[in-house]
Amino acid sequence: MKSRKFLKILATTAIIISIFVFGAFKSLKYEEMLSEFQPVFEIMNYVQKSYYDVEKVDYDNILNETLKGVMKGLKDPFAWYFTPIETNENTIDTKSEYGGIGAVVQYNTEYDCLEVVAPMVDSPAEKAGLLTGDLIVEIDGHLVSETGYYESVNLLRGKPDTQVEIKVLRKGVEEPLMITITRAEIKIKTVKYSHIDYNGNTIGYVRITQFSEPTYEEFQKALNNVINSDGLIIDLRNNPGGLLSSVLRISSLILPEGKTVITIKDREGSQEVYRSWGGYFSELLKTKPMVILVNGGSASASEILTGALKDHGVATVVGTKTFGKAAVQTVYHLSNGGEIWLPTAHYLTPNGSDIHLKGIEPDITVEATASANNNSELTVSKVELDPENDIQLKKALEVIEEKLK
Repeated sequence: MKSRKFLKILATTAIIISIFVFGAFKSLKYEEMLSEFQPVFEIMNYVQKSYYDVEKVDYDNILNETLKGVMKGLKDPFAWYFTPIETNENTIDTKSEYGGIGAVVQYNTEYDCLEVVAPMVDSPAEKAGLLTGDLIVEIDGHLVSETGYYESVNLLRGKPDTQVEIKVLRKGVEEPLMITITRAEIKIKTVKYSHIDYNGNTIGYVRITQFSEPTYEEFQKALNNVINSDGLIIDLRNNPGGLLSSVLRISSLILPEGKTVITIKDREGSQEVYRSWGGYFSELLKTKPMVILVNGGSASASEILTGALKDHGVATVVGTKTFGKAAVQTVYHLSNGGEIWLPTAHYLTPNGSDIHLKGIEPDITVEATASANNNSELTVSKVELDPENDIQLKKALEVIEEKLK
């Protein structure tokens, strides 16, 4: 069994190195590339033949660490390798839905268990009585201290209408609680909306938390709810980005037909221009004052939307400088079930700016005190706002009020 796993890791490493390195170092011939990376195979042979604790060797872990090292060797902060388990998490994140109990959890290193950060609104976890701060120590008879974070989270997931039994330690309760929860389809809402009455004006508010597969449809629904407002605020603070296809479609809902959204430039210097196809809302929004809220956590796809609306004079940008990620990452799936996200191009804003590692400066800079996200709201679209305790949001309202005069 050990020998088969050893041969598998050698074969997988050979395939990945040959594909990745052959494409990355054009000056190396195939035979030269194999010779250059021969020490990798030499090490594995020495381990197999001479390592004292060979029976304890985790070949999957060696492979994962090797592949991380390959990507790290590029010295590019946006060249990433994801293990098979992490790849599965990426898929769930992109789809923004899964079967499970609907609770945000984190690993508690003090007690080696899962700690409930927040049960989501109207979720099976909330209905079953799970509380913030609860410690999940056992899932269907499996000790969390043995299964670890990712495997434990996967044990909580499953097909809707199936049950999972968890053992919970709760502050103030002496005996552990056994709670049975019926899983359901959990849909994470990536777009939130609300209305704000401000000095006689009704201002629409839309927050995009990330750009995933359902974001475009959710954004359309949100705009339908706020389109009759006097002005519009789009909140992209702490939005790390997401799918390029999603932000391009959303940009077309706002920008007039034919306006440039981004230009993508590859390593050969070739450029491809993406333009708005001018959706239904673009005509309705062109007379309404608009503000984009951003901060240092606004990255990638968030900066595409921000740059497009700023450069075309469609919106005023309020907040702090954005993250500065203009790398377009291509996802390559690997034979071991993992994947790499490899920067293959840069995008330019409509006025030709490459904001990579620079960010976008707001039109109006407003620093803000740190605020915690409400994790229980992950499954809801309608949100409550408090402008008096959010000085960036309050400034956005003031900007719109001034433009309405």
